[in-house]
Amino acid sequence: MKFEVIREHIGDRLYKPGDTRDAARADVAHLIGKVLAEPKPKAAKPSANKAAAPVSNKAGA
Repeated sequence: MKFEVIREHIGDRLYKPGDTRDAARADVAHLIGKVLAEPKPKAAKPSANKAAAPVSNKAGA
C-alpha cells in the first residue's frame, strides 16, 4: 500500500515530506496519522452520459 509522507523520518531510507512510501499497513501502523497519511480515494470521473433535454410543456409551441 502506498502512503504519503507528511513528516521527515527514517525507514528503510530517508523519507521527506511529499514522498510516497510503499509499505505493508501492518509494518507502518504506528506511523499512520503522525508521519504518514493514508492515500485519499480517487474521485469518480463524471459520466459522459448527459440527461436528455427537458421537454417543453408550453401550449402552442
